Amino acid sequence: MFNFLNPTILIAATAALIPLIIHLFSKRRVKIVEFSSLKHLKAMQKRQVRRLKIRQLLLLILRMLILLFIVLAFARPTLQSGGMGSHASVSAVLLFDNSASMNREVSDGNLFELSQKRALQILDTFGEADEVCVIPLDQSENRIKPKFSSPAIAKDQLSRLTKGSSIAELQESLELANDLLKEASNLNKELYIISDQQRVSLPDSSVLEDSDAKVYLVEIPIEEYDNCGITNVDFGGQLILAGHEFTTTATIKNQSQRDRSDIIASLFIDGHRVSQVDVEVSSGNETSVSFTHSVSRGGLHDGSVELSDDQFQADNRYYFSFKIPQQFNVLIIQGDNAAGLILLAMVPSLSLNQYWSVKEVGLDNLAGINFNDYDVVILSGTPPLAEGYVRRLKSFVNQGNSLFLAFGGTTEIDDFNSNWSDIAGVIFDEGIRRDFTRAGYYTFDNVDITHPIFSVFKFETDKLPELKFYTLPKLHTTEEANILANFSGNRPALVESRYGHGRVLTFTGLIAPQYSDLTGHAFFVPFISRITEYLASDLSGYDIHLFAGENISRAISVNIQLTASVEMITPDSQYYYLAPEEEKGNLILKPHPVNLSGIYNIRYLGREIDRFALNINPDECDLASVVEKQFADAIGADDYNVVQQNTNAASIISEFRFGKELWQIFLWMAVLFIIAEMLLSKGIGKGES
Repeated sequence: MFNFLNPTILIAATAALIPLIIHLFSKRRVKIVEFSSLKHLKAMQKRQVRRLKIRQLLLLILRMLILLFIVLAFARPTLQSGGMGSHASVSAVLLFDNSASMNREVSDGNLFELSQKRALQILDTFGEADEVCVIPLDQSENRIKPKFSSPAIAKDQLSRLTKGSSIAELQESLELANDLLKEASNLNKELYIISDQQRVSLPDSSVLEDSDAKVYLVEIPIEEYDNCGITNVDFGGQLILAGHEFTTTATIKNQSQRDRSDIIASLFIDGHRVSQVDVEVSSGNETSVSFTHSVSRGGLHDGSVELSDDQFQADNRYYFSFKIPQQFNVLIIQGDNAAGLILLAMVPSLSLNQYWSVKEVGLDNLAGINFNDYDVVILSGTPPLAEGYVRRLKSFVNQGNSLFLAFGGTTEIDDFNSNWSDIAGVIFDEGIRRDFTRAGYYTFDNVDITHPIFSVFKFETDKLPELKFYTLPKLHTTEEANILANFSGNRPALVESRYGHGRVLTFTGLIAPQYSDLTGHAFFVPFISRITEYLASDLSGYDIHLFAGENISRAISVNIQLTASVEMITPDSQYYYLAPEEEKGNLILKPHPVNLSGIYNIRYLGREIDRFALNINPDECDLASVVEKQFADAIGADDYNVVQQNTNAASIISEFRFGKELWQIFLWMAVLFIIAEMLLSKGIGKGES
C-alpha cells in the first residue's frame, strides 16, 4: 500500500503546473515576412521545427516533474512493504514502571535494575531518525509534560530514573502516551510497556481502544512473591503526653502464598528499638500487633514499626511522627458553671504531667491578673466584663495571643455584640430558648476536617460525633470570619477570626449539661484540649496516613514570624528550600519533592519547626499480577506483541515493523531531472526557448 506521511504537502503539487502555464502564455506569434522563393529550404525547416518542439515539450515535462518529485519527497511517500527505499521512521513511547512494587528481589537480582537493562536494550533498536519518549509510571517526579526526543536522550532519561515509593499511575501514563502517539507523524507508532502488571494498578477504562499504535508487552522476571507488609499504624485518637504511656497498633498483612510464623515486629522511637514481638499470620490474612511506650519530653518525635526482611522490603517499615507540645499557660475566666468542666477536661488529675499550666479565676479576682502571663484566655460563658478588662483582652489578642469565647446560658447577646463581635466575627440575633425540651436537638452537621483542630481526629464527613445540643442561639458571621464547624440547620458552631496578630475562637454551642450532652461524650476532652493547643500555636498530633508522591500540605504553628524560606531535609539527606504561604491566617507549607518514604524535617534558621512521615501507599504492597491477556484487555489493546525474556529484542521488533520510506528516491529522481533539464536546455538557443 502506497501512502504519504505528510499528505498536506501534496497541495503544493499544483506548482508543477507553473511551467505549463508559463509555456502557454509565452508562445510567440509567427510573423510572416515576404521573401524570395526558398522552396529548397522548406523541408529542412520542417525538420528543425519538429525537433525544437520535441525538445521544448521534453523541457516542459522535465520541469513539471522536477517540481512534482520535490513536493512528493517532502510529502514522505511510503510503502508498507517492499524491498526498496529506506526503513520507515518510528515514533515510540516507552512506559517504564518505577513504582515501589518494582523495588523487590528476584532470583537474578533487583527487579527494577533488571527491567532498566531490558528497557535500554529496547532503546538500542531505534535509529537516529526515530523519536522516542520515556514515561515513568511513578509520576511523582515527572512534573514536565512528556515529549518526543532522540533515542540518545531517551536512554539518558531512562538511566537516571530512580526507584520510586509511589503507586504506578498506569491510567494517567497511558493517556499521556496515547495523546503523544496520536500527534506523531511517523508511519510506525509503537508503545512499549515494561511493568510488573500489578492487579491493583490496572486502569479504570480501556485507554488504547482507539489507538493505532503497535503495543509491545515486555516480559520481566516476575516470580512468585513471598511478602508480608505493614499496611497501617494507628494511635487510636489518643493525645500523647510526655511521661505517659501510649499505644501504637500496627496492621500486618501476609500477601504471600504460605502461612508465616517467623515474623519479628519491632517498634523504634527516635531511632532506638524500644520493643519487639513475634507475629504469626496466615496466608492472605492480616493481624494487629500493639506496642506500649512513653517518651519523657515534649517536642517533635518520630518512629517506625519494622518487620524482618523478605523479598519486598519497601513495606517492611512504616514510619510515623508525633508532637507533644511544650509548656504553655492557660487562663480560664469563670463566667458560668461550664468553667469547672473545661478545667476538668484539661486537667483531669493533678498528678498528670500536663504540657500546659491552667489557672482558673473568678470575675471578682481579675484585678490582680496580668493577661500577658498567659498564651490563651478562655472566657467561659462570655459574661459581661468591665470596659477596662475588655480593652486589655483585645490588646492581649492584638499582640499575638489567643482568646476562646464559649457561649453560655447566661451570655447576654447585646453585651457580646457590643464588646466582642468586632474581633470574633460573630453577631448574635437571638438568644437561646428557655422553654426547650429534649425531644429535639441539634448536632454537628459538617466540620472542616482539614483544619488543624479536627484533622487529628481523622473524621469522615458522614461519621461525625453523635452530640446533642437542645437549644442554640441564632447568629450570623461577618465576611472576615471563618466557620470551622456547623450545627444542623446550617448554624455556625465554631468560628475563627483574626484580630491583629492573634486568634479568636467562638464556640456557639452550650457546654453545660442542662443544654447539651457534650461533657458526657468521649469527644469533649480531646476537643477542648485540641482547641487550646491550636490557640497556643503548639499542636500535638501525629502523621501516619501521608503517602509518598502525594500533594502534601503542612500547617506550620510557630510563635515567630517567618521572614525567610524554610529548609526541608529529605530521608536521603537532600536539602530543599521552601517558601510558606498564608491561607486564612495560617502558615501553610507545601513540601516538594516528597517522592521517598521516611522522615522529613523542616527547619527555620537552624531550629526544627516541623517533622512529618511519609510511607508507600498500602495498595502498592499488593504484588499480585495479571497475565498478559488480562493486562492487554484492561488497557484496551486488542492486538499486542510480547517481547519475551532472554530473546533478542531487535530481531523480534523488526519483524513487526513495516514500511519503506521513498522520499530519498524521489529526491534523487528530482536531481536527475534537473541535470537532464540543464543538458537539454543547452541545445536550445535563447531565441528558440
